Amino acid sequence: MENIFSSGHDGSIFEYEGRLSDEEFDNLLLWCSERRASDITFQSNLQVIAEIGGELRKVTRRPLTHPEIEEIVRYIYGENGPGEIKSGYDLDPAHEVKIPGVGRKRFRVNITGGRTIGTDGIQITIRTLPEIPIDINDLNIEPEIIENFRPPQGMVLVTGPTGSGKSTLLSSGIRMIIEKEGANEKILEYSKPVEYVYDKVEMPSSVVFQTEVGRHLRPRGDTDEESEFAYCVRNALRRKPTIILIGEARDKATIQASVEAALTGHVLYSTMHTIGVAETLRRAIMPFPGDERRAMAVDIMETMRLSVTQILLPKIGGGKVGCREFMVFDDVSRSRFLDTEIDEWPQLARRLLSERKCVGSSMKDSAQILFNNNEISSDTYNYIASRTKE
Repeated sequence: MENIFSSGHDGSIFEYEGRLSDEEFDNLLLWCSERRASDITFQSNLQVIAEIGGELRKVTRRPLTHPEIEEIVRYIYGENGPGEIKSGYDLDPAHEVKIPGVGRKRFRVNITGGRTIGTDGIQITIRTLPEIPIDINDLNIEPEIIENFRPPQGMVLVTGPTGSGKSTLLSSGIRMIIEKEGANEKILEYSKPVEYVYDKVEMPSSVVFQTEVGRHLRPRGDTDEESEFAYCVRNALRRKPTIILIGEARDKATIQASVEAALTGHVLYSTMHTIGVAETLRRAIMPFPGDERRAMAVDIMETMRLSVTQILLPKIGGGKVGCREFMVFDDVSRSRFLDTEIDEWPQLARRLLSERKCVGSSMKDSAQILFNNNEISSDTYNYIASRTKE
């Protein structure tokens, strides 16, 4: 299997003359993509920095001026971009580069203001996205995850820190589903922004419709941003989907709406910024106070089908490798949770995984396999093992 991550930088520099024009900016993004850069950072008064093979490398010779950075913001976001940043807002657009005769290359962008060398400035963080979601067979995903990725109904949560490949894993799973003959899936995705697209995926009997939250769809009136994804779930339920994909379940309203959708027979996928099955359960229940808590926890457990946490670890020889903790919530495991006080659910999840009394794997056990396969070093394995709560 070809490693989807770079094994290291070749030492080259992107050469251009004069100011970094819009065209040269796009060329630089493509240049970094060819070298499998996972992140590219543009910052006032610094050279462009790319993360290649797990190392940060300067890939231009001279620092970019603040006016150049502002021009990039205008090119990516629009004329009001710099003004939005000065007003204290961050921006999360997607950016596409047209490649004649080939198609488009997509990038996810975050633009944030702050302090740089000697003055206020802007940092632009850009992540490269494949033209097509990666084939799930190229990600070395555990068979139990693949077998349980598309339940008849219920909720699947893919979790991990920023930059851990949650969207990559989720999009690869969706690709696996829609490529099948006779799948007959109507998938509605709501993300902010839309990252992976399925334009080049062969779908014999399925359809995917992707909505960028805040651009294609937003609540009417003065509604708190935290409820945007909850509004999207309500929108989906009016459109008879088989699968709903919500970019992030980060607040009470979204979690509640997602659970309600799963209880009504839909399959719902979402992400959380949590590490481990135990922490995911705790975070899902945490927003609900007092009398609501027990009832909502029961509903969450009734709908849970799969929780997967992925982190990326440095690979021997360069690059990164995915390490996953996961649990399949079958009838037996869900009954064990429902027979346990909800405050003890995180502890129960850790115990079931460590004692191998469920379909799943702890992060420590997954790291052990990677170490045995000579994919990660003993120092990396010991770090993961030391952070694992029994």
